[in-house]
Amino acid sequence: MHLLVTRPRQDAEALAQVLQARGHGVTVDPLMSIEFHPETPLTRTGVQALLITSANGLRAMRTRTDFSEWLKLPLVAVGPTTAALARDAGFPSVFEAEGDVVSLVQLVRQKLEPDGGPLLHLAGTIVAGDLKGALEADGFWIERAVLYEAKTAASLSEKTIEGLHSGAIDGVLLYSKRSAETFVDLCRLAGLADHLSGLNAYCLSANAALPLQDIGLQGIHVASAPNEADLLSLLGPASGPEK
Repeated sequence: MHLLVTRPRQDAEALAQVLQARGHGVTVDPLMSIEFHPETPLTRTGVQALLITSANGLRAMRTRTDFSEWLKLPLVAVGPTTAALARDAGFPSVFEAEGDVVSLVQLVRQKLEPDGGPLLHLAGTIVAGDLKGALEADGFWIERAVLYEAKTAASLSEKTIEGLHSGAIDGVLLYSKRSAETFVDLCRLAGLADHLSGLNAYCLSANAALPLQDIGLQGIHVASAPNEADLLSLLGPASGPEK
Protein backbone atom coordinates (compact mmCIF):
# COMPACT_ATOMS: atom_id res chain seq x y z
CA MET A 1 0.00 0.00 0.00
CA HIS A 2 1.18 3.55 -0.74
CA LEU A 3 0.39 5.96 2.09
CA LEU A 4 0.29 9.73 2.40
CA VAL A 5 1.84 10.94 5.67
CA THR A 6 0.57 14.38 6.66
CA ARG A 7 2.22 14.98 10.04
CA PRO A 8 4.63 17.88 10.71
CA ARG A 9 8.06 17.19 9.20
CA GLN A 10 9.85 15.75 12.24
CA ASP A 11 7.01 13.38 13.15
CA ALA A 12 6.39 12.54 9.49
CA GLU A 13 9.94 11.39 8.85
CA ALA A 14 9.92 9.07 11.86
CA LEU A 15 6.53 7.66 10.85
CA ALA A 16 7.67 7.19 7.25
CA GLN A 17 10.53 4.98 8.45
CA VAL A 18 8.12 2.83 10.44
CA LEU A 19 5.76 2.46 7.48
CA GLN A 20 8.54 1.66 5.02
CA ALA A 21 9.86 -1.00 7.39
CA ARG A 22 6.38 -2.53 7.30
CA GLY A 23 6.51 -2.70 3.52
CA HIS A 24 4.51 0.38 2.55
CA GLY A 25 5.36 3.05 0.04
CA VAL A 26 5.24 6.55 1.51
CA THR A 27 4.70 10.11 0.33
CA VAL A 28 5.45 12.73 2.99
CA ASP A 29 3.53 16.00 2.66
CA PRO A 30 3.18 17.84 6.01
CA LEU A 31 -0.12 19.68 6.36
CA MET A 32 1.28 21.75 9.23
CA SER A 33 4.62 23.27 10.15
CA ILE A 34 5.64 23.94 13.74
CA GLU A 35 7.14 27.20 14.97
CA PHE A 36 8.55 27.19 18.51
CA HIS A 37 8.32 30.13 20.91
CA PRO A 38 10.95 29.38 23.58
CA GLU A 39 10.98 33.03 24.66
CA THR A 40 7.55 32.72 26.29
CA PRO A 41 7.94 33.83 29.95
CA LEU A 42 7.46 30.98 32.43
CA THR A 43 7.81 30.70 36.19
CA ARG A 44 8.47 27.51 38.14
CA THR A 45 7.38 29.02 41.46
CA GLY A 46 4.95 26.64 43.12
CA VAL A 47 4.28 24.60 39.98
CA GLN A 48 3.15 21.09 40.92
CA ALA A 49 3.62 19.37 37.52
CA LEU A 50 3.78 19.84 33.77
CA LEU A 51 0.98 18.74 31.43
CA ILE A 52 1.95 17.84 27.87
CA THR A 53 -0.74 17.25 25.23
CA SER A 54 1.60 17.16 22.21
CA ALA A 55 5.17 16.12 21.52
CA ASN A 56 5.67 19.62 20.11
CA GLY A 57 5.10 21.12 23.54
CA LEU A 58 7.99 19.04 24.84
CA ARG A 59 10.19 19.84 21.84
CA ALA A 60 9.53 23.55 22.33
CA MET A 61 10.38 23.22 26.01
CA ARG A 62 13.72 21.63 25.14
CA THR A 63 14.75 24.73 23.16
CA ARG A 64 14.63 26.89 26.32
CA THR A 65 17.84 27.91 28.03
CA ASP A 66 16.37 26.95 31.42
CA PHE A 67 15.12 23.51 30.31
CA SER A 68 17.28 21.54 32.77
CA GLU A 69 15.57 23.25 35.72
CA TRP A 70 12.16 21.95 34.62
CA LEU A 71 13.35 18.35 34.78
CA LYS A 72 12.81 18.46 38.54
CA LEU A 73 9.01 18.49 38.07
CA PRO A 74 6.68 15.53 37.45
CA LEU A 75 5.28 15.42 33.92
CA VAL A 76 1.90 14.09 32.81
CA ALA A 77 1.93 13.09 29.11
CA VAL A 78 -1.13 12.64 26.93
CA GLY A 79 0.06 9.34 25.47
CA PRO A 80 2.90 6.83 25.05
CA THR A 81 4.78 8.67 22.29
CA THR A 82 4.97 11.92 24.25
CA ALA A 83 5.79 10.03 27.45
CA ALA A 84 8.69 8.25 25.74
CA LEU A 85 10.07 11.58 24.49
CA ALA A 86 9.80 13.00 28.00
CA ARG A 87 11.76 10.10 29.47
CA ASP A 88 14.38 10.43 26.75
CA ALA A 89 14.63 14.14 27.56
CA GLY A 90 15.55 13.29 31.15
CA PHE A 91 12.31 13.65 33.12
CA PRO A 92 12.57 11.07 35.94
CA SER A 93 8.88 11.21 36.90
CA VAL A 94 6.54 10.71 33.92
CA PHE A 95 2.88 9.68 34.08
CA GLU A 96 1.42 8.30 30.84
CA ALA A 97 -2.21 8.73 29.73
CA GLU A 98 -3.90 6.75 26.96
CA GLY A 99 -3.70 9.22 24.07
CA ASP A 100 -6.50 11.72 24.61
CA VAL A 101 -7.55 14.58 26.88
CA VAL A 102 -10.17 12.47 28.67
CA SER A 103 -7.62 9.92 29.87
CA LEU A 104 -5.18 12.73 30.70
CA VAL A 105 -7.76 14.37 32.96
CA GLN A 106 -8.43 11.05 34.70
CA LEU A 107 -4.71 10.51 35.26
CA VAL A 108 -4.25 13.98 36.74
CA ARG A 109 -7.10 13.29 39.15
CA GLN A 110 -5.39 10.06 40.24
CA LYS A 111 -1.81 11.32 40.57
CA LEU A 112 -2.03 14.99 41.57
CA GLU A 113 -3.79 17.11 44.18
CA PRO A 114 -5.97 20.20 43.54
CA ASP A 115 -4.26 22.05 46.38
CA GLY A 116 -0.74 20.95 45.47
CA GLY A 117 0.03 23.98 43.33
CA PRO A 118 -0.66 25.09 39.74
CA LEU A 119 -0.33 22.72 36.77
CA LEU A 120 1.51 24.18 33.77
CA HIS A 121 0.07 23.07 30.42
CA LEU A 122 2.69 23.37 27.65
CA ALA A 123 0.55 23.96 24.59
CA GLY A 124 0.22 25.47 21.14
CA THR A 125 -1.90 28.38 20.00
CA ILE A 126 -4.76 25.94 19.27
CA VAL A 127 -5.73 23.19 21.70
CA ALA A 128 -8.06 20.22 21.31
CA GLY A 129 -10.52 19.44 24.07
CA ASP A 130 -11.21 21.40 27.24
CA LEU A 131 -8.39 20.26 29.50
CA LYS A 132 -8.43 23.49 31.50
CA GLY A 133 -12.20 23.48 32.05
CA ALA A 134 -12.34 19.81 33.03
CA LEU A 135 -9.60 20.11 35.64
CA GLU A 136 -10.66 23.47 37.00
CA ALA A 137 -14.08 21.93 37.67
CA ASP A 138 -12.23 19.60 40.07
CA GLY A 139 -10.47 22.48 41.80
CA PHE A 140 -7.13 22.31 39.97
CA TRP A 141 -5.35 25.51 38.94
CA ILE A 142 -4.25 25.33 35.30
CA GLU A 143 -1.84 27.75 33.65
CA ARG A 144 -1.48 27.46 29.87
CA ALA A 145 1.89 28.34 28.32
CA VAL A 146 1.83 28.80 24.54
CA LEU A 147 5.21 27.50 23.38
CA TYR A 148 4.55 26.71 19.74
CA GLU A 149 2.32 27.47 16.78
CA ALA A 150 1.12 25.00 14.13
CA LYS A 151 0.70 26.71 10.76
CA THR A 152 -1.33 24.99 8.06
CA ALA A 153 0.05 24.42 4.56
CA ALA A 154 -1.18 26.60 1.71
CA SER A 155 -1.38 23.72 -0.78
CA LEU A 156 -0.63 20.07 -1.36
CA SER A 157 2.65 19.25 -3.06
CA GLU A 158 2.65 18.47 -6.77
CA LYS A 159 3.72 14.91 -5.96
CA THR A 160 0.74 14.47 -3.63
CA ILE A 161 -1.70 15.97 -6.12
CA GLU A 162 -0.46 13.64 -8.86
CA GLY A 163 -0.57 10.62 -6.55
CA LEU A 164 -4.14 11.34 -5.48
CA HIS A 165 -5.27 12.20 -9.01
CA SER A 166 -3.84 9.01 -10.50
CA GLY A 167 -4.86 6.75 -7.65
CA ALA A 168 -1.25 5.85 -6.87
CA ILE A 169 -1.80 6.86 -3.24
CA ASP A 170 -4.01 4.27 -1.53
CA GLY A 171 -4.38 5.79 1.93
CA VAL A 172 -3.86 8.90 4.02
CA LEU A 173 -3.02 8.98 7.75
CA LEU A 174 -4.64 11.76 9.77
CA TYR A 175 -3.92 12.44 13.42
CA SER A 176 -6.21 15.36 14.29
CA LYS A 177 -9.41 17.09 13.29
CA ARG A 178 -7.42 20.14 12.20
CA SER A 179 -5.19 18.11 9.90
CA ALA A 180 -8.26 16.39 8.42
CA GLU A 181 -9.95 19.74 7.83
CA THR A 182 -6.80 21.01 6.14
CA PHE A 183 -6.59 17.89 3.97
CA VAL A 184 -10.18 18.34 2.81
CA ASP A 185 -9.69 22.05 2.07
CA LEU A 186 -6.47 21.48 0.11
CA CYS A 187 -7.96 18.58 -1.87
CA ARG A 188 -10.81 20.82 -2.94
CA LEU A 189 -8.39 23.63 -3.75
CA ALA A 190 -6.44 21.24 -5.98
CA GLY A 191 -9.56 20.09 -7.82
CA LEU A 192 -9.39 16.55 -6.46
CA ALA A 193 -13.03 16.25 -5.40
CA ASP A 194 -13.77 13.63 -8.08
CA HIS A 195 -10.54 11.68 -7.68
CA LEU A 196 -10.70 10.31 -4.12
CA SER A 197 -13.03 7.33 -4.56
CA GLY A 198 -10.14 4.88 -4.26
CA LEU A 199 -8.61 6.51 -1.19
CA ASN A 200 -8.87 5.20 2.36
CA ALA A 201 -8.37 7.46 5.39
CA TYR A 202 -6.81 6.08 8.59
CA CYS A 203 -7.66 8.34 11.53
CA LEU A 204 -6.31 8.49 15.08
CA SER A 205 -9.76 9.29 16.50
CA ALA A 206 -13.40 9.71 15.59
CA ASN A 207 -12.88 13.45 15.93
CA ALA A 208 -10.20 13.35 13.23
CA ALA A 209 -12.59 11.45 10.95
CA LEU A 210 -15.43 13.97 11.18
CA PRO A 211 -14.32 16.37 8.39
CA LEU A 212 -13.93 13.49 5.91
CA GLN A 213 -17.55 12.41 5.64
CA ASP A 214 -18.47 14.25 2.42
CA ILE A 215 -15.45 13.98 0.13
CA GLY A 216 -16.21 10.61 -1.45
CA LEU A 217 -13.51 8.43 0.10
CA GLN A 218 -13.52 4.68 -0.37
CA GLY A 219 -13.34 4.19 3.38
CA ILE A 220 -12.74 5.95 6.69
CA HIS A 221 -11.07 3.85 9.37
CA VAL A 222 -10.69 4.92 13.02
CA ALA A 223 -8.19 3.53 15.52
CA SER A 224 -9.73 1.58 18.39
CA ALA A 225 -7.77 3.78 20.83
CA PRO A 226 -6.15 7.18 20.15
CA ASN A 227 -2.54 6.06 19.89
CA GLU A 228 -0.20 5.35 17.01
CA ALA A 229 0.06 1.61 17.62
CA ASP A 230 -3.71 1.18 17.25
CA LEU A 231 -3.75 3.46 14.22
CA LEU A 232 -1.06 1.43 12.47
CA SER A 233 -2.89 -1.79 13.28
CA LEU A 234 -5.60 -0.60 10.88
CA LEU A 235 -3.11 -1.07 8.05
CA GLY A 236 -2.85 -4.82 8.63
CA PRO A 237 0.26 -6.92 9.24
CA ALA A 238 3.67 -5.84 8.00
CA SER A 239 4.78 -7.21 4.62
CA GLY A 240 7.89 -7.11 2.49
CA PRO A 241 9.09 -3.84 0.94
CA GLU A 242 6.76 -2.37 -1.67
CA LYS A 243 7.91 -3.07 -5.21
